[in-house]
Amino acid sequence: MNADGHRGARVSFIDQIQKASQRNRSKIVLALDVENPDRTKLAEQSKKILEDVRDYVCALKLNRQLVLALGLQSGVDSIIKLAHDFSLPAIMDAKLNDVGHTNKFMMRAYLDAGFDAVIASPAAGWEGGLEPVFNVATSRGKGVILLVYMSNPGAEAFYSLMASRENGQSRRIFEMFTEMAIERKADGAIVGATKPAIISRVRELAGPKLAIFSPGVGAQGGDARESLKAGSDYLIVGRSIYGASDPTKAARELRELTS
Repeated sequence: MNADGHRGARVSFIDQIQKASQRNRSKIVLALDVENPDRTKLAEQSKKILEDVRDYVCALKLNRQLVLALGLQSGVDSIIKLAHDFSLPAIMDAKLNDVGHTNKFMMRAYLDAGFDAVIASPAAGWEGGLEPVFNVATSRGKGVILLVYMSNPGAEAFYSLMASRENGQSRRIFEMFTEMAIERKADGAIVGATKPAIISRVRELAGPKLAIFSPGVGAQGGDARESLKAGSDYLIVGRSIYGASDPTKAARELRELTS
């Protein structure tokens, strides 16, 4: 059964997340980056949090630390299945940035585990870099989200650098990454919630169709309402929810704050 709840139907990632967002009246993507040295307890804890907040989020995002701890098969795949049981799409935060054949292998592995979309870094370039990733995604009806601007304080040193294009024009790196997302018809762009001005610029360049996903709300200092006002479509939130004494309450209050 797919994340949209229809057996055998192929529904795009964007359609899945939009339906979940409308159903749960939420723009929150749960970043389930829980840590626990006990593998069994880690899996149980992750599933319990997902169960507790399922009615207040529109998607699940897993990072590499959970995949490393639990594995893809007989590990995070059970968490992905649970998300699908709740009609929530699952995003793999892989930040794919290797050469093409390696990216292709990793993309297939993540999709085989059940992920509906994968985050990739435009720094790998297109030819011999991300082209195979998009090809695999297209052939299997899955999504690709490009990392345009990270949420950590040191991101500015790289993403705001000026770079020259082949036509001689200069652009900041995040602007070039945004242009790649548009040109290659990516399903979304990651832009840190800690940088509302950058969100606004990406929205200006991309227009209304490209979905903007913004991490960094809460623990990293990003403001949820400011991010949405600047142009974000979805907020990626982890520690402010799973680190709360009552994750359900935290997710519900954040949803109400941003609805």
